[in-house]
Amino acid sequence: MMRDAKNRRWLGMIVDIVACLFLVSALQADEPFDYFRNSWNVIGLKDYNHGTRVTPENELLLADKAKVRIRYGRELIALSRKQTKTCLDGWLPIILLSARDGQVRYDFTLWATPLPSVKDWKKAFDWPTEGENFLNWILAKVTNMGDTVAEAKLKVEKSGSSSSGSDDFAWSLSPGKSVECVVRIPFFPVKGESAFPKEDAELWLDRTVQYWRGIMEKGTHIKVPCPKATQAYLASHVCQLIANDHGEVHAGEGFYDEFYIRDGAYQLMELEEAGLIDVARKGLASYLSHQRPDGRFESQKNQFDANGQATWVLWQFYKITGDRQWLEKVYPQMRRAVDWTMKARRQAPTGSPFFGVLPNAPADGEYLWDGKHHIPGYDFWNLRGLLCTADAAGALGKVDEAEELLQEAKLYRDAIDAAWKRTGLAHFPASWEKAGTHWGNTETLWPTELFARNDSRVTALITEVRENHGGGFIEGTIRWLGHADVIHPYMSAYTTMASLVRGDHEQVVQDFYWYLLHSAATHAFPEGIYYKRRFAWSDTIPHPTGASNYAIMLRHMLIHERGDELHLLMAVPDWWLAQGEEIRVERAPTHFGLMSLRVTGTAKGVLIKLDPPRRQPPKRIILYLPKSRQPVESVRGVEVVVRPEQKKRWDFPTVVELYSKQAVPLFEAKSAR
Repeated sequence: MMRDAKNRRWLGMIVDIVACLFLVSALQADEPFDYFRNSWNVIGLKDYNHGTRVTPENELLLADKAKVRIRYGRELIALSRKQTKTCLDGWLPIILLSARDGQVRYDFTLWATPLPSVKDWKKAFDWPTEGENFLNWILAKVTNMGDTVAEAKLKVEKSGSSSSGSDDFAWSLSPGKSVECVVRIPFFPVKGESAFPKEDAELWLDRTVQYWRGIMEKGTHIKVPCPKATQAYLASHVCQLIANDHGEVHAGEGFYDEFYIRDGAYQLMELEEAGLIDVARKGLASYLSHQRPDGRFESQKNQFDANGQATWVLWQFYKITGDRQWLEKVYPQMRRAVDWTMKARRQAPTGSPFFGVLPNAPADGEYLWDGKHHIPGYDFWNLRGLLCTADAAGALGKVDEAEELLQEAKLYRDAIDAAWKRTGLAHFPASWEKAGTHWGNTETLWPTELFARNDSRVTALITEVRENHGGGFIEGTIRWLGHADVIHPYMSAYTTMASLVRGDHEQVVQDFYWYLLHSAATHAFPEGIYYKRRFAWSDTIPHPTGASNYAIMLRHMLIHERGDELHLLMAVPDWWLAQGEEIRVERAPTHFGLMSLRVTGTAKGVLIKLDPPRRQPPKRIILYLPKSRQPVESVRGVEVVVRPEQKKRWDFPTVVELYSKQAVPLFEAKSAR
């Protein structure tokens, strides 16, 4: 047994050495950088219950564990992790792969469409109008790149289902000659598959491209000088739409494939800020249906943050749309939720060290499952719910009710202050008992400001997680201590957003590019990461919440609401403002209405073209620019704040190069368990 264990350890070391060598070769190769050794993706359709997951080995996973494997070349080698997945146009859900066998190049295109047998293919692209099945397409282009005749082979195998089998192709190609072939595979087996080969692959590929481009044309346009950043922004929207099931936001496709109030809160915010208001409106139905008879909103049993998150979600939709009629409809549910908070936080007897804060409960994010701890993140979210409901009451003319709720919020703050003082800590802990890993306690200034931006507890917490917690940030990302050697990018975003609100623009830019580093070449984002192995845990990639937090971060670096003020370019890289560069935002929903912004770098400074929001104009519009990049012309109604120049240029090549220098040495790599 000991010998077997030793052999397994050696095998694990060999696996990691090979993986690290592959990382080095990937960094040196002329191909897109992909952080992950388990780089998954999905091809699918908006709001269908299922999508086809594409494995790190570039296999397609279908219904009932059926698998499609692609083999190429004279020896019919299977595609593997050596082939890096990218997306057409950098963001479309159309996966591109390339492989080489001698002088023959194989280019593959993978995508999904409705079944060609549907009556209305346009409607079926947008919604499962005629059933949940859809068609996966594999288009292969085979090219002889040499100057002599070459033999080429291709085999597409399907296994694990009643319709197992293979499609086999072979060619003798003259120099420079190319051929194409197509394989069409339904997600669920269907009768009459023989009809599908008659369908034109180029036609359906064009329809797919036009559909997804059309979706994005209807929404907000954001384009920045960094192509990776812009493409990741669009890919994040696609991730949300494929993960959605019949309008309900889900936390994954093939994993976490259900509704979570916590994840969905930021997913809906992303959809709203992307201008996909109708999609977001459908998603709100799940929030309204997840309220218990006692008034508390819940999706994860006995976890109390959902109550405040759901209330904030309802308020946020009103703020972004200005839909007062909708607010009137949902306000009673908001009020019932805060009534639960008011009652629950008084359960402890007077004199208890926890009087005034919420009862003890299990906590997922803080990794405190025993239910014996009191969670500040739960208090913060329920305080936020109180404040949002007070604001909603004021908007509806319920003046006395708004005042009552604000008074309750003041008492709640007093209880939080008292609980914090008893900890003896300079910062807010993960639990009032000081156990657990940081999570909800980091959402202090985001998505709304609960505390003053210069509150010493907030600044101490930022310092604690960046410099001390578990050894401090690694790869520009917060540690999560529920498991060893884990970082958590999307949870790290909460600290980044606190830094944004505080005006730490250079820190935000740095964090932003580390966030981008932790993505696939297809711009898929993870949940947590075992950073020494470069593994997204439990294969949770592409993760919709990871994607939504990225898109939200980029949007708020450019456009950020702060109460009745609108702040522009709070944290952008200086080089985005350089001569010849341009930042463009079109039709962006804000709490004040739709707006557009164009910033163009010139030799003399920046040209600003602003179409401000007009539904409810902000009291102030503030634009942040470095001293060397001042406006060529003044902009009416805009205050310019001159900020310091950034000391270091952060861009994607920079962060990839920095990562390659600090990647874990081979002898420290842990076994890939």
